[in-house]
Amino acid sequence: MAKNEEGGRLAGKRVLLTGAGGLLGGDIARAFAREGADLVITTRTAGKLEALARELCAYGARAATVPCDFRRDGDIDRLADLSWNAFGGIDVVLLSSQPADPRQGDLISTPDSVWVEQQQVIAWGPLRLMKQLGPRMMAAGGGSIITIISSTGLEPTPGYDAYGLAKGTLWLLTQYMAKEWGERGIRANAFKPGSIATRGDIDERTDALRRAGVLGRTSLGRAGTNRECLGALIYLASEEASYTSGQCISVDGGRF
Repeated sequence: MAKNEEGGRLAGKRVLLTGAGGLLGGDIARAFAREGADLVITTRTAGKLEALARELCAYGARAATVPCDFRRDGDIDRLADLSWNAFGGIDVVLLSSQPADPRQGDLISTPDSVWVEQQQVIAWGPLRLMKQLGPRMMAAGGGSIITIISSTGLEPTPGYDAYGLAKGTLWLLTQYMAKEWGERGIRANAFKPGSIATRGDIDERTDALRRAGVLGRTSLGRAGTNRECLGALIYLASEEASYTSGQCISVDGGRF
């Protein structure tokens, strides 16, 4: 399948997408490729990247793969250099890396190692990456940074304490990048999905929300899908969002 004849909303954009090995990450990569972007995709496991890269090329996109474990400084340094050089620069960075298991316990029961790991994967690794890529993007004229946060980072959610603290850190990092780098052409925004049926099992996910007492606080009365997240992310990456920065866009079915 070739790219959109008109080029797409992301035509010419060079995108670095972290967390591409996840179900949402893979769908984001495909959607961006269909809109004309070229992508550097990364996740911990190289095997997950090659098949996805072939799919992206089938849409007419250029795709490069760089395995990276955000718990390793050397991997992050390598990702910064290889991703920048893959297509001669980066216009969009989408930070969507996730830990394997976000639910690890409460304040007392969560082991110290989990607190550290969740911060490394979600916040500290992206911070180290952007300390290297941010100056390069500013020198090249700017770009868009998108982080994927969570409602657990904005309000306490028992059982997700370490995950929520890390997501809250990532949201604050997003605001710092927006404030400090805005005059140099950088836009930084967060995307906050609600309860998403990532595998397409929307009825099962909706039932789980009902059992958890969340459905009654969701205006649309159901779970969402990956597809319903993609439009907002494409918008934030595109020039349509040229005056949008420091914001958190929620796609959560009207949760209150």
